[in-house]
Amino acid sequence: MGIDDRDYMRARHRQRANRTRWNEGRGRIEAAWLDPRHQRYRRQPSAAAIAVRFALPVLSLLLILIPFYGDAQRHGWIPDLEPAQPFPESGSVTVGANVIGLIKRSNLTIEAADSNTVVQLVDPDTNAHALSIYVAANDRVSLPVPAGTYRVRLIEGRKWHGAKRYFGPNTSYETVASLIEFTPTMGHVIDLHRRPGGNLETRMMGSRPAPL
Repeated sequence: MGIDDRDYMRARHRQRANRTRWNEGRGRIEAAWLDPRHQRYRRQPSAAAIAVRFALPVLSLLLILIPFYGDAQRHGWIPDLEPAQPFPESGSVTVGANVIGLIKRSNLTIEAADSNTVVQLVDPDTNAHALSIYVAANDRVSLPVPAGTYRVRLIEGRKWHGAKRYFGPNTSYETVASLIEFTPTMGHVIDLHRRPGGNLETRMMGSRPAPL
């Protein structure tokens, strides 16, 4: 046997050693040959990975249910046994304590959908209430507003319970995603009819609107 033959036999012996496991008292147990260059390691998923796996379906479900919940409030589908109060006249306003006159004014037009609506202008820096405008369902109003940059919030519902409780359990409360600037030369029209392709992006508020 030459040197090449010895090397060949040693390689065969190493392969057989990798392929065979021993169990005392029961002899050897054949196992599939394992090439060290192709070993596979299976990691156990971390707690964070498991949480993400379960969170994604929950988040997807919430993205569907949250808009549906807002629609249910606007249409008065949540049970409300309290008697309703008369909704304020369209175009009437409640002015914040810090607003002094209309030194510079702009214009705002609001077209309500099937729900009564309170459109609020809020100071984005202090969160102070500047103006609330009441618009009855399916009505359209146009009125002067103080010039400035505001956060616009929308409060909608069917059954009015006054300026503290608004529409009770059916109070839909949203904020417009972007700030809106009103200048003496540029007013705005807000159309509250939901439709595909609308350019007024809103998000639901997690809190209740502050009493007026």
